[in-house]
Amino acid sequence: MAGDFQKINIPTIEDKPGGFRRQYPRRTMKRKVGVLCDGSYFIVDSGEIGEGGMSIISEYLLNEGDEVVVSFQIPAGDFVFLRGVVRSTQKKQGDSTVTHGLSFSNVNFATKRQIRAFVSARTHSSSQAA
Repeated sequence: MAGDFQKINIPTIEDKPGGFRRQYPRRTMKRKVGVLCDGSYFIVDSGEIGEGGMSIISEYLLNEGDEVVVSFQIPAGDFVFLRGVVRSTQKKQGDSTVTHGLSFSNVNFATKRQIRAFVSARTHSSSQAA
């Protein structure tokens, strides 16, 4: 019976050029974030956050592979300092800002739990709509 089945490859989003799937869900977070990179410190805006990383919106251009330390307040949680790596850089034509995708490195369990709680919490407006 085992010989009756044929193995086929089904393309996934990862197989397509430019395809990328996050390991953890993200949620929009509008906060100021401190970024330390190559001895320079600057303040940027956050975009989204998840257990595995976050996006930041900056006028500074970082390179993919750059190591950073970010500092910010998790909503309803602690002020944290997290190590990360720049995974993507996107700049829209005519826009002075750059969106960077960061992946976190070595996040402790308590911090992951706080980020997970924020990401999974329903927003005030969506809870009223339900």
